[in-house]
Amino acid sequence: MSNREIAQDIFNAGIEASEGKDQIVVSMVQAGVSLNSAQNWYKDMATVAGITTARVGHKAEALEMIAAGGYDVSDAEVRTALKAELVEKFGVAASTANDYVKAYAKANNIELPTASFGSNPEEKAKIFDWICANPNCDKPEFKDFMVGEMGRGQGSIDEMYRGIELARNLQTAKVKFG
Repeated sequence: MSNREIAQDIFNAGIEASEGKDQIVVSMVQAGVSLNSAQNWYKDMATVAGITTARVGHKAEALEMIAAGGYDVSDAEVRTALKAELVEKFGVAASTANDYVKAYAKANNIELPTASFGSNPEEKAKIFDWICANPNCDKPEFKDFMVGEMGRGQGSIDEMYRGIELARNLQTAKVKFG
């Protein structure tokens, strides 16, 4: 039986048992399906089953919340607290909450600091500080931090861990720059 067939069986049993999306996806992963595949297949299967028709976005509601709350998004501390609130309220990743704040700022002609590689400066500093405090971390430890503290997905985790490995290899090879 293929992983897709296993996922379909788990999906069908989960719907029959009135389980929620999260429980069904967790069951798929426990059966050996990758998290990414489980999430994607759940979306496909839910669409075919008529449970969902499209991805639900919260952007309009988030922008409305920011406007109504009178948040000063130009203030770094306010921005950090607001993003945490958006993550909690809408159940979105930190990067999505950051996108909501940036969209609000753009719509209201508020200039925000920019960062490279799509991360915001506060998140980038937090990640680098953690890496410096845990220079010998293994990938599972890094993943726990990135998922638990930063709300990051597997692609971001894989990309950043490759950077950690590259830095370790350069250090071992005693490569000097400049």
